[in-house]
Amino acid sequence: MTTPSTTKSPATRDRWAFDRSDRWGLGLLLALVALSAVAYHLVRPVADWAGGRPISVPYSSEVTVPTLDRAGQTYSAADYQLFLHHPSTADRLIDLVPGLAMAAVAVAACVLVFSVMRDIGRGDPFQPRNVARLRLLAGLLAFGIPVAAFARMACTGKLLSGAALGDLPLVATFTIPWQAIVAGTTVALLAEAFRAGDRLRRDVEGLI
Repeated sequence: MTTPSTTKSPATRDRWAFDRSDRWGLGLLLALVALSAVAYHLVRPVADWAGGRPISVPYSSEVTVPTLDRAGQTYSAADYQLFLHHPSTADRLIDLVPGLAMAAVAVAACVLVFSVMRDIGRGDPFQPRNVARLRLLAGLLAFGIPVAAFARMACTGKLLSGAALGDLPLVATFTIPWQAIVAGTTVALLAEAFRAGDRLRRDVEGLI
């Protein structure tokens, strides 16, 4: 009497697994994002300063169109690209402040994401340090970016306070970066999920 032999099928590879090549790719992408932020927000204005080029200030101001006003038609504000020729050293430094804030936020966020990714690649994501990292990342997104945007508005107002704008009124406009706030809230929820995972891991280790 023969008994049927059982053969084990080979384990299929998970194509969606986060492997070493994915970590390398994400690490290179984060490095490019950090370098791009530093180049755009810091290197570019410093190069303009060294080359003696004017400061470019994006500005939005209300416009008056009498014909449309008489017809009762609404219209939006106009966007201008203003150039400050022969700026002083103080003007150059003021122009660098918001860029320095944005570059610092971008670099710190990339470092935090890479640190969390490294622990995930090691197979041990639910570490208390990762909860702290995600909470710090949430704070950078939800509060750091709005603060940098407010700094940009304040510095723009300071740069244009002594400029000859002609008939353009000096208007302070601030747009709340809702996308960054939503992203920060999402990361904060993810940090709570990691904290729950760390607590569950401790409970399991205590039962063994």
